[in-house]
Amino acid sequence: MSPPKKHRAALIKEFGKPLAIEEIPTPEPRDRQVLIKVLGAGICHTDVHVWRGDWSAAGIPPKLPFILSHEVVGTVVAKGDRVPEDIKEGRGVLVYAWQWARDDPYVAKGLTQLSSYPAHLAIVVDGGLQEYFLVSDYRFLVDVEGLEDLPAAAPLACAGLTTYRAVKRVLPHLEPDDYVAVVGLGGLGCYAIQWVKALAPYVNLIGVAGRDESIEFASKIVRLDAAINTSRVDPVKTIMEITRGRGLKAVVDTVGTEATIAMYTSLLAKMGIHMLVGMIGGEAKISPLLPFIVNERTITGSIVGSLSEQIEVVNAAKRNMINYRAVVTRRLKLEEATEGLEALEKRRALGRQVVVF
Repeated sequence: MSPPKKHRAALIKEFGKPLAIEEIPTPEPRDRQVLIKVLGAGICHTDVHVWRGDWSAAGIPPKLPFILSHEVVGTVVAKGDRVPEDIKEGRGVLVYAWQWARDDPYVAKGLTQLSSYPAHLAIVVDGGLQEYFLVSDYRFLVDVEGLEDLPAAAPLACAGLTTYRAVKRVLPHLEPDDYVAVVGLGGLGCYAIQWVKALAPYVNLIGVAGRDESIEFASKIVRLDAAINTSRVDPVKTIMEITRGRGLKAVVDTVGTEATIAMYTSLLAKMGIHMLVGMIGGEAKISPLLPFIVNERTITGSIVGSLSEQIEVVNAAKRNMINYRAVVTRRLKLEEATEGLEALEKRRALGRQVVVF
């Protein structure tokens, strides 16, 4: 069946206002382009920032109207004349969101997410909060055939990928019986705890959050060795008790504030690493510096992931290394997309939300 001439999309027409559901022309793919029928489009906290206009001074988004969602899964419905034969109509695909407009040394090294010429979905170019989506190049498609629930796989394009790379980067620092803390058990944290269990089952995993609901939800996905509600106990004292004074060999920080940086860097063991993933922001202050230096501690950031890592994430999901379906707690209609943004902004959402078509 041929795609329709027009399709529905949720548009930002004014920052912070309800998304406008309107019909827009359905593009015809040419050359290396692929048109997909969207099955699921995830809602991320980045979408909230773009919707609110928080980054407009930096040119994000580059225009209005603009379409959100960089977590996109669908099926191929049409393709350009230079797309390979094996990419057939009906094939299930995840769209790699962290695209680039031209090659550079970072792309050549496989660090595609660090390209100096980004074309990131829902940040630089329109995203997938629409019934049909034109993928600029077939190389940005990842085969998801074999996954049982394609709409629920959409967050693998950001939340799943981001936390996979972050956890993978702390692995060289870990030894059996070390302690690892995942700070924040929201949409990112509930993937991070799964990656720690899957990739480093030999460590002790501590989940940290400020709400009982978040801890209860995370505990249903994986078995935490310890859980800390920071609104009820002193996390510094509690972590030192749990680790018997050893401290944390790694922190995967899905919050990323002044408070989390100051607190959890002070809890690092010798040669421990604080991996920043969350981007709530603020200023980082490390005090005192001397213990940080003499104990050879590390603080670093991690941003999304490469195309090759995206393929690894999907393959891990196919092998049931993580339960990607369990993280999706709410499936929305396109008309409910604004409601999903508000729920995420006001911290009413557990796990991830996906708009399903």
